[in-house]
Amino acid sequence: MFKKILLFFLFMLPAFAQGPAFELQTERKNGVSYVDGVDLGKKLKMQMLWQSGAGILQIGASSWILDNEWANIKDAGFLLQAPVQGSINGKQSFWLPLPSSLKVFEQMLSFPIEYDSSAAKIRIGQAKDIWNVNLDAKSNGEVMELKLSKPFKTETFYAQPNFILRINGAAIDSTMFNDLAKKSALLSRVVPIQDAQSAQLTLALKDNCEIPELVKKDGEKTLQIVLRKKQAAPKQQQPKAENTGNTSGKKIKTIVIDPGHGGKDPGAMGPNLKEKDIVLSVGLKLKKNLEEKGFTVKMTRSTDEFVELAKRPAMANEWGGDLFISLHINDIDGKESRQKAEGFKFYILRAGGSEEDKVIARRENKVVALETGKRKAEISPAEWIVLDNQLALYAEKSALLAGYLVEAFDGGSVKKYGTGAGQAGFMVLVGAYMPAVLAELGFINHPKDGAFLATEKGRDELAEKLAKAIASFAR
Repeated sequence: MFKKILLFFLFMLPAFAQGPAFELQTERKNGVSYVDGVDLGKKLKMQMLWQSGAGILQIGASSWILDNEWANIKDAGFLLQAPVQGSINGKQSFWLPLPSSLKVFEQMLSFPIEYDSSAAKIRIGQAKDIWNVNLDAKSNGEVMELKLSKPFKTETFYAQPNFILRINGAAIDSTMFNDLAKKSALLSRVVPIQDAQSAQLTLALKDNCEIPELVKKDGEKTLQIVLRKKQAAPKQQQPKAENTGNTSGKKIKTIVIDPGHGGKDPGAMGPNLKEKDIVLSVGLKLKKNLEEKGFTVKMTRSTDEFVELAKRPAMANEWGGDLFISLHINDIDGKESRQKAEGFKFYILRAGGSEEDKVIARRENKVVALETGKRKAEISPAEWIVLDNQLALYAEKSALLAGYLVEAFDGGSVKKYGTGAGQAGFMVLVGAYMPAVLAELGFINHPKDGAFLATEKGRDELAEKLAKAIASFAR
């Protein structure tokens, strides 16, 4: 029997929420950097057992074998870039090759580990619901793998050419997906959207990709999206859309632009600026841009007139609209807040959302008082039940449209407000039986946003970005 010496009996106690940094004991051999595995285990406060007869060191749930280039966690093997060493430069220990060995520790801890090779340090990253994403090329396609902090309920939808994965209750860092599509031969873009209830990933598939498959592993803490290349075959009829909400299957042809407010309702007010004037200007420019791209465009108002909220989506339905976008400019109470709050955000109609989003919806909904004399700032729970059919049909398409809009605006003159996408009970979206989004194009009282919105150049840029996103969504 192997002699076992208990070195430590601390088993993954800390939750590294503050992201501590650790200096590593490192050595180099044959051009490879190695970390002292015993020292690393101590610093991470993990249980360690040494099986001297077999030359095996157990660190937490992992096993490392001297002179072997494989590490194991339970039944899973991890290939290292070099074998484990017992002695380097006269120093005896368990020397683990860097940086590949850190991937094993990431698997055990469910935290990202940042490695600074120049300073020989690691930092334990913040806890995230999706803490790692990787794209691996295979002989017949690709596999996108997501590592989760815990199991989550998931939903998938397919609407050619988009595959949508919703992870209910999860929070993500959208920057993790910035360059993912550039590494792929099967994806044209990856669009992450975060809201209060879920994280959503939209994968825009290239023509050479089959409908993806979602595979769950590791107790549903690992999600794999399997992307397979299409095999050469006679042309066949395209598969029908599944769970997409586009029941008609028709292409996007008629776009309805709704410049918010108007007439006796000025909307948000800024220094020499009125929301109703800005959105009408942007709306007219957007109409021209879209018509040049071949779309039929209708406007709920093309002059400074007052149109009731309920009539706007009804007009869109009457015109046979395929897409509805309501244009607005944001505002916030308080002098200090107005100096800080800036950026764009695109909203879909869905219950919930953050309290901040609800406040914005209540402000936009105040116009009802001008129509009825009664204040009705929120959609009631009973009304949400009635809206279930509309949401079931078009929520996914609306979220997809919001994703295209965020992508088009990201990196432009107007910053992203929060995640750039949200949801709330905007009454102007109620009854629009088509993909529908409410756009908040900036904050009228923020110094930078306000100055940008006041210029023709700024409004031209907004219209161009809106048109670009809508055209991409309509393809």
